[in-house]
Amino acid sequence: MTIDTSELSPLETLLTEILQAVVGHLIPWDIKGLSYTSKRLRQASLSILFRHVKFEFSLAGIKGLKDLLKSNVCGHIVSFSYGITELLKTGTYLQSLEILDFDLFRSKILTPDSYMEHANDMYDEGYEADEFNSYMAIYKSVHAIRSEQRSIIDEGADLILSSIFCALPLLREVRLSFREVKDDDCLASDMIIKEEFYKHHLQVVSSAIHSARSVGVAIHTVSLLHFKLPYYHSWEQPNLDPPSESLRQLLGDIKVLRVFGVDDRVLELLPHCVLDLQQLDMCRVVAPEKVIKDFFKTNKKSIRSIGFHDVVILGLNYLDNNTPLSASMLCRMRGVPQSTLCRAADCSCLPSWKEGWRLVVGDGRSQLSPVTSAKRKYDEL
Repeated sequence: MTIDTSELSPLETLLTEILQAVVGHLIPWDIKGLSYTSKRLRQASLSILFRHVKFEFSLAGIKGLKDLLKSNVCGHIVSFSYGITELLKTGTYLQSLEILDFDLFRSKILTPDSYMEHANDMYDEGYEADEFNSYMAIYKSVHAIRSEQRSIIDEGADLILSSIFCALPLLREVRLSFREVKDDDCLASDMIIKEEFYKHHLQVVSSAIHSARSVGVAIHTVSLLHFKLPYYHSWEQPNLDPPSESLRQLLGDIKVLRVFGVDDRVLELLPHCVLDLQQLDMCRVVAPEKVIKDFFKTNKKSIRSIGFHDVVILGLNYLDNNTPLSASMLCRMRGVPQSTLCRAADCSCLPSWKEGWRLVVGDGRSQLSPVTSAKRKYDEL
């Protein structure tokens, strides 16, 4: 098929490789606008526009995944973000409180007295009456969330992830973005399925990754964003074996792990998993030195590269409980010689740009080098 160049603009007559290089220097919003101007420019923009895609655990997200399977952009996707939330209890998923029933919600989950106490506290702190939700608005919100979750899980709608990953030949990274389901502080943490934690989500994603790898899709990177354990009272004895096993299954064949804003208690689970990780990137992490050292010790044979920025180590001394992780500290933790050729560099391992370092270990030598990688312009599309 030939193209009538007389109808094309000078930009459109460029070779595809050159045109894509030009498009790659634009900011995301300009690329998006450019893609609407012609079929030629749309085609040249696809590999950048759809290099990274985001979906959520929701009915709208499931519909989007089905639409993705029917589209012509699957061959361009390299990074896939999946937003997942805590699961609320129901009597059918676990033998627990039935949130969908208003009488039980009012008597056992959020009593009117508890709501009024919380509302008074907010008022005393300076909030106006219209700045916090009404009692019925909270109930309707929780009811809608749980109804949606129940529909997705009961129908197995999120299992479509396996088909999605198998249909993305260039997929290399899976990002899991964790968030709390409740947006009102007055809601009791007892409504969250603590025993199951994120087990359901992790199993679904693990299964999808294994299915994709079985058909030749080389997924080698997993990013965990804002992963936190549920809140437990001091008298509770949480069983952390299920989430630990779920993480082991998720990361079993993964070579690169990136953690951003994760709970130090989540990091405590990692040393219990003997993995084959070659690279670890830590961003905005606060954890005791022992947790980091235990992880390095468990995965000492495989880890070859460690990147970090905004990492704080707890309890190193009595004068300052929060000590920023430094290059020399990391060398000491790893038991490798300290390098004198150290330079700071931009870290783009996750969307937030910060100064960072990378410790590279291999062949009996270690060196600290600037953290460098291509900027992900598509993150905000």
